[in-house]
Amino acid sequence: MAVSRRTCLALGGGGGLAALSGCLDFGSETPQLSLTLLNFDSERHEIDVEVFLADAEEYTDAVVLRERYELSPPPEGAVAAERTDDDALESDTYVVDVAVSTAPAVSDTYHFYPALVDDDDRTDRLFIELRTDPDSGDRYIDFQQNH
Repeated sequence: MAVSRRTCLALGGGGGLAALSGCLDFGSETPQLSLTLLNFDSERHEIDVEVFLADAEEYTDAVVLRERYELSPPPEGAVAAERTDDDALESDTYVVDVAVSTAPAVSDTYHFYPALVDDDDRTDRLFIELRTDPDSGDRYIDFQQNH
């Protein structure tokens, strides 16, 4: 069967539009959440991080990240040791549970809220910091966001 010039142009034009259609939505890719874990304590620690969708109704549907991170003590002359997990998951509203299993055990919970949709720089980063109280020597977890 012969294909007419008109049919060929129509198919080529449609294919070209289909190929370019992904480009029309430029800049609307899903923002990602990066995690930065900081160890301000002088000892090595394992930190368990669980991230849950805030609006899920069941545990199995809620868990989006369950990870154990090893944090070394700060290097000589540094204030903290850092471990980064860039683009760990899609940015959304989350409940974040963090636990340090070394004695004495420490845990805390944080509610993460992403940047607003119309923010020009939509880079979300959650800082999870293991710190030591200078007066009591007790360890605690602190959370910070970049916005």
